[in-house]
Amino acid sequence: MRAEPRHKPLPPEPATLLTEGKLKEAVDALRRSTGLRPKEARAWIDAHIADNPMLQVQLETARRARVRKVVLWVLLIDILIAASVIYWLFYLPRK
Repeated sequence: MRAEPRHKPLPPEPATLLTEGKLKEAVDALRRSTGLRPKEARAWIDAHIADNPMLQVQLETARRARVRKVVLWVLLIDILIAASVIYWLFYLPRK
């Protein structure tokens, strides 16, 4: 256990955005509220995430849900393209 945390606690707005799963918005809010550079703000947020295992799980779950949604949309589009190609090759009347 550490005697002293690496960073101060996050301000309320970035902490709230993190709990909602909005990592990029949290970095932007932290930069606006403290005037830090992007790397410093991201390091502060990464340290906050590393100190909170439940937040890590929550962010990972949200990321997986977004990836799953994108994969399903890509799969649906691929199926539609394949169905249209099959229809064009086999069922479209030729003159």
